[in-house]
Amino acid sequence: FVAEPGNLLVSADYSQVELRVLAQIAGEEALREIFARGEDVHTATAGEILGLAPEQVDPGARSKAKMINYGIVYGLSGFGLADRLQIEREEADAFIERYLDRFPKVREFIERTIAFAAQEGYVTTLFGRRRLIPELRARNRQVRQLGERLAVNTVIQGSAADIIKVAMVRCHYALADAGLAVRLVLQIHDELLFEGPEAEAERAGDIVRAQMEAAYDLDPPLAVDLGIGPNWMEAK
Repeated sequence: FVAEPGNLLVSADYSQVELRVLAQIAGEEALREIFARGEDVHTATAGEILGLAPEQVDPGARSKAKMINYGIVYGLSGFGLADRLQIEREEADAFIERYLDRFPKVREFIERTIAFAAQEGYVTTLFGRRRLIPELRARNRQVRQLGERLAVNTVIQGSAADIIKVAMVRCHYALADAGLAVRLVLQIHDELLFEGPEAEAERAGDIVRAQMEAAYDLDPPLAVDLGIGPNWMEAK
């Protein structure tokens, strides 16, 4: 994926936005502190959950911790985590329990969200957008378990999706107000990709980062990784 001649691509990617949303919604100070210290949350989690010193966290351990972090967000079961990591079910269950013991407010958030959805029939994102969860009232146990995962995931991932939609609108108007010819060409999950004249790319990047980080007053604050290049690979 390359820019037109004379243009550059600007890649702006939210940094671990779903885990930042989780930290705020759950009110989990331990997670907030990791972000406040500027640490890599997956490396920090690897140390906490896998019992490793920071210097012992290699790429493999970080990858495991990343799967555990996002597994919690996606409502992954011990069985699902075991399958993803190719480990025994008992070990996967132990990882999840250690995570929830280390971040008890996350456990409370999960239990509270499922209970609310079961009683009211829906959950809401940070922006108040509702999603019905009829699966929680099904007779089939597996369908109810799906409903539990959907309830938790919708609050976190749905809020992150709302944030990036707000960011897209803010960026569109801010770039236009600045008189720049840079335009949004793609949204890929938590990333926005812009294209425009080479001479405008750096200024556009500053504007995009500011608008994306101001899309929602999150605690821990939103953060954006920015890259500029002639093609998508070099811009990331």
